[in-house]
Amino acid sequence: MLFAMVTTAVNGESPSQRVARINAEASFRPSFRIDPLVFQCQAVPGQTVRFKFRLSSSDRPIDFSIQPVSLIQHRDGKVTAAEELQDRDSVRLLSSSELRLRGGEIREIEGTWTLPRDSGQFVSVGLLVTDRSEEPFSKQTTQRQLGVRFVTRYLLRLEADIRRANAVQGEIRLTTGGLVDRDGFAHINALLWNPHDAGRRLRAKARMIDPAGRVVIDDVPLGLASRINQPEPKRFELTVLPRSEVTLASALPEPVFPGDYQLQINVSDDSGDVALQTFPVHVGQYDFQAQRGVVGRVLRSIRVQPSAIELSTLRGGNRLVPLSLKNQGDTPVSIRLVTRDRDGNEVSWLRVRPERIQLAPRAGRNVMVTMNGHAGDANDKYAEVNLYAESDSSANTASLKIPVAMLNDDRSHDPQVSLGAIEVNENDPRIMSLPITNHGTRHLAPHLIITLTRGNEAPLICEAGYHAWLLPSESRELRFQLPESTSGTFKASIHAVLNRSAEPTLSEQTIVLP
Repeated sequence: MLFAMVTTAVNGESPSQRVARINAEASFRPSFRIDPLVFQCQAVPGQTVRFKFRLSSSDRPIDFSIQPVSLIQHRDGKVTAAEELQDRDSVRLLSSSELRLRGGEIREIEGTWTLPRDSGQFVSVGLLVTDRSEEPFSKQTTQRQLGVRFVTRYLLRLEADIRRANAVQGEIRLTTGGLVDRDGFAHINALLWNPHDAGRRLRAKARMIDPAGRVVIDDVPLGLASRINQPEPKRFELTVLPRSEVTLASALPEPVFPGDYQLQINVSDDSGDVALQTFPVHVGQYDFQAQRGVVGRVLRSIRVQPSAIELSTLRGGNRLVPLSLKNQGDTPVSIRLVTRDRDGNEVSWLRVRPERIQLAPRAGRNVMVTMNGHAGDANDKYAEVNLYAESDSSANTASLKIPVAMLNDDRSHDPQVSLGAIEVNENDPRIMSLPITNHGTRHLAPHLIITLTRGNEAPLICEAGYHAWLLPSESRELRFQLPESTSGTFKASIHAVLNRSAEPTLSEQTIVLP
């Protein structure tokens, strides 16, 4: 882990002068390299192990210090250095703690580490390696100066997996669990508390269960929030330090639709399950809006993706798009697909194959949506694929309209949009609505961000749209969800991204929240 510390020095003009000239010079480069950054071993309680790190300097001499430290784990999973080592006799350096390396020289950091006799299955401490080399500030004294010095630090880790570990007292606990909105999609978020004086290596998985007890989303691996961008399998390796509370997080791999669910989280290690907790979850009508821009649903069990189809005769466009259908229910469903224009008339330029399918429980199928021949003119065309679904075990029927665009016009199309006034829902003061109308001849994929400001308070940010299609001449009310207990008069700045290529537009309104 790399740290940078900034040091400043000011000389010259007095603080009473209103105008200050500031010369700032700063440079940053790694002053040394260490391999490895983590020393790993297997040991038994009370064993003394020997560690070694290889240190290489850059092209200039370096003075550095080495300090054994305890480790602190933060809620997001990041590990940082404590001020000192709690058990000062557990780590002993065999090499000097204050060394000077000549340019290009290679040295080794060596020492011994004695593990505690009452250790659990995992123990970890750190070595803080700091560049102490001094860089002089500029010698100028006739004007105010700002000197910046970057101090490079590496936090090395010593990790031991314990064989014949002593029994761990107390249980791993899941204190909270639920779904959070990130960019319009649902993410699992849970807090795990390790009350022990020993670290733990764990694994965690989650599932979503509907009111009928049916598992609708299963085997979702959870990882530390700080490792969410790591590649697998590192992303889901849970290393929890003693007496630490960490956040477990993961994106749901499939959409979750409005309704009540149970979120079940299972935490385990090599010996078996160590925690199992279930949390109630309610998904509201306006929660996780971005998923509606990519996935549709019919009959509650049939998932349809994509939710809109773009065909094109233009260069780089698609003349054929697969429409994915999946039956997530427990009964067979019959599906019929019909193509019509926006007025309900049959169209000759659009084809769906096959037009009828039978979906068994848990089965999926692709149908192909294609252009039928070539466009008769250079105008864009719009139509719909009407999907009719019927359950084979009951009289339940439902339908879904999937908009289809065929782009033939290669002229640039600037967005022509009007925004209405922001209004607060009378029945639910947490919901704001904003009408938007597309006056152009080509569909848009708007995403709107409203920033609410008032005085010196922190701004509130709400989002809606998430690039769901807005067809030509279509009007729609976008719904924005406010945080709890938000009231008063605010200035609302509206940042509208109308499509992928056009520049965003900005506008302002004043709103009163009850």
